[in-house]
Parts: sequence; structure tokens; C-alpha cells
Amino acid sequence: MSPSTRITPGLLTATALLLSAVVHAEGIQREDRIKAALVFKLVKFVEWPASALSGNMPLQLCAYGNSGVAEALAAADGKPARDRTARFRKLDSLAANDIKGCHVLFVAGGTRELLNGVPPALRPRGTGLLTVSDHPEFARRGGMIGLAQGENKVTFEINLRTAREGGLEPGASLLELATIVD
Repeated sequence: MSPSTRITPGLLTATALLLSAVVHAEGIQREDRIKAALVFKLVKFVEWPASALSGNMPLQLCAYGNSGVAEALAAADGKPARDRTARFRKLDSLAANDIKGCHVLFVAGGTRELLNGVPPALRPRGTGLLTVSDHPEFARRGGMIGLAQGENKVTFEINLRTAREGGLEPGASLLELATIVD
């Protein structure tokens, strides 16, 4: 995949419209709402291990750090996600006890924990935790999905090795739209 691979304008528009009610919150910048919609949309294209999403448990969307993306994700609480209901939880730390139970974890790009790379807590093996951030080097430093804002478009990178080590399998349609990093 080339670095110029990006979400098509049609997909971006459809994603934004699909979740406009979910992320329609006053005071949140458009870019943050689009990123939150993209994070929410990504869950449709990732396969979790059966042990991570058993029965009819809700899909836990967690967020750490202060950002508009995290605020916009909070609006997804109670909305349908895959064949489940999304539940949002704001984390106070990246400690293992706080992360436990999360299926998707968004980490704000400006958090101090990401200054020196992706901490080991965000690279759990085989647990089925999808990690996403808008830190510019997140996927390249060992996170799973890194979001970036370019000229009127949101792009994303996937660290396929890290995702698979975490027990997740990004779908082919998601991989076609991403820049793959390792």
C-alpha cells in the first residue's frame, strides 16, 4: 500500500453521515467528530477473538486523554455496533485494571504517555484490544491504528503485526484503505 492510500471522499461522507447523530455534539471540532465516526466505523471491519467478545456482551469503547475525539466517542454510548450495543467509558489511567474490559481504546495523541512511544500496556498480546490514536507516529511506534488529518481528509495507518499479535484481524476492505506499517 502506498502512503497516499486514503479514505475515499464517498466513504468519508457516508461515515460522517452515518454517525452524525452519534457525534453531533456542540463545541467539538468537525475534524474530531469525523475521527470519532471513523473509530466507531472501524469496529465493523475488525474480527475479535471469540474469547474477547463472548455472548451478547456490549462492545466497550474506551478513551483516555482529553480530546474532542474522546468527547465525540462518548455520544456512541448505547448505539448499535456490529451485533452489539456500544458502551463508552472514559479512563483515568492506562493501568491494566482500567483497560480491562475495553474492546476499543482511543488514546488522545497529546497524552504524555505517548511521548516516548507506545507503552507496553497498549500492546497486549491476544487480548482483543483494538488501540487507536491520533498521535502522528502511533502505528509506527507499535500501536494498532493511527489516525491522521491531511488536506481535507482523514487517513489512517495500520500496524498489522501489532493487531495480529493482539488477537485481532483487520478485514481486507479496511486494509485496502489503510497504509500498512510495521
